[in-house]
Amino acid sequence: MTGLRMDISYARVPNSTPLLLDYLYHFERVAEFYTAPPFKLSSYQDFAGKLSSLTISRQALADILIRQNREFDGSPQVFENIDRLKKVGTFAVVTGQQIGLFSGPAFTLYKALTAVRLAQWLSENGLPSVPVFWLATEDHDLDEVSKAAVLDEDYGLVAVSSPGDRPAAHSPVGMVKLTPAITETLGLLESSLPAGGPRDEVLRDLRDTYQPDATWSQAFAKFMARLFGRWGVILVDSCDKELHQLSARAYTRALDEPDALRRRLLDRSAKLTQSGYHSQVFVADDSTLLFQIRDGARQSLHHRNGYFRGGDQDGISVADLMSRFETDPLTLSGNVLLRPVIQDTLLPTLAYVAGPSELAYLGQAQSIYEAFGRPMPVVFPRAAFTLVDARSQRILDKYQISVEDVWQGEEPLGRKIAAAGFSVGWDQRFDAAGQDITRIFAALAKDIETLDPTLLDPLKNTGEKMVQQLEKLRAKLSRAALQRSDLLTKHQRALLHFFYPGQELQERQVSGIYFLARAGYGLLDRILGAIQVDSSDHQILQY
Repeated sequence: MTGLRMDISYARVPNSTPLLLDYLYHFERVAEFYTAPPFKLSSYQDFAGKLSSLTISRQALADILIRQNREFDGSPQVFENIDRLKKVGTFAVVTGQQIGLFSGPAFTLYKALTAVRLAQWLSENGLPSVPVFWLATEDHDLDEVSKAAVLDEDYGLVAVSSPGDRPAAHSPVGMVKLTPAITETLGLLESSLPAGGPRDEVLRDLRDTYQPDATWSQAFAKFMARLFGRWGVILVDSCDKELHQLSARAYTRALDEPDALRRRLLDRSAKLTQSGYHSQVFVADDSTLLFQIRDGARQSLHHRNGYFRGGDQDGISVADLMSRFETDPLTLSGNVLLRPVIQDTLLPTLAYVAGPSELAYLGQAQSIYEAFGRPMPVVFPRAAFTLVDARSQRILDKYQISVEDVWQGEEPLGRKIAAAGFSVGWDQRFDAAGQDITRIFAALAKDIETLDPTLLDPLKNTGEKMVQQLEKLRAKLSRAALQRSDLLTKHQRALLHFFYPGQELQERQVSGIYFLARAGYGLLDRILGAIQVDSSDHQILQY
């Protein structure tokens, strides 16, 4: 069983947006919002030519990266890649993520590995590239990143969390220190993960990196360095004074032209809506691209009538903010729409590996790139996986169902399990009954149309109500069957927790460390080998 995989179109994956589907399968429909189609080598070759005309402070950047990655215990391969990045003609394949507890959801691992694979492919095709992971350490949502979810031996979902020692409410997460409670959190994690196998090695690495008094950024970065150091993934901590100084022009532009930049975003959001897509980031009539860091707290800046407002401060001038920035570059922080522009003024970014939400807001951010006179890199969709272990595969096989059946949700899944579990064939008979009703009412409609067409709507309503009642009866029968069998209920719950926890894709809810603790670090090689650069369907991958 190990080694099998299956591709599933995103059209069949829950919560796939029209924008994502068109980006993947009909790029011409969204071409005005992005740079180039992601699965063509020529897109990267053409963009490399545009990058050659842009100024990048490679040596200054390399000095910062060397300092940071030394702090993160970077591997020799990382420093070799930093050395390569100094040279004109070497490009960066960038991705990034919030610094979630114990590396965050599984898709964080998939992002990093996608950057590795894309950099390998570009290098093989004459575009020397190195993978870069941007740590979003300036984000301030500690509640979101301080939790991780794993599965116990019965596939029960177990949430672990750890508080942080915040210098202030809404302070950047990278500045928050872990507390002694992290030791208890690691103990809970150990007791939750199935014993045996490579669990102990993963836990040892977590204990080495997630230590009391370490900052969240240090802990996350050191663990990521252990996971991806052998592939030379360069880590970038965005919450860095020298890095902010190096990108001062971007901050100055955002301060000087808040209204013009906001108008661009409002126009872009309107155009996306008119095209049938959504705007990922809401833009208000006083929004800016900036936060201020004041008394340790990250506060969004708003602009109206020539002045900024942040927190309880009103009437802040551009000169005030610039003076603060010159004294301490960490007093300003870019929002989610400015961050990619800052990132790409620092790095020679040939491609950015993005998840579905990032892909959406980059469609908005392109208008900011244009205002800054810089082209937006090619956006490559990160690889997406649902992992299947031997036990979950046995349950699927037992009831002759698939991961897609689990994605249908609790009630449809329960119906299939109950029908298969009792081997009475009622599911097929209910299907046949529904088809019979539809066929009979279609025949009646022909008779009624010739006699009294006004009765067609009542006939249609009657038929629909009969089918609805039939479905309600089927659901009740399935629930009754499940209640009679603890095993069926247990299997239903196990599949939902494993494949569709909280009605979300596995990769978004279950921490990557769960799978590493079960399968070992070799799983990273397995996933890397499955990543495709010529398409981006969702993959079902057995391990």
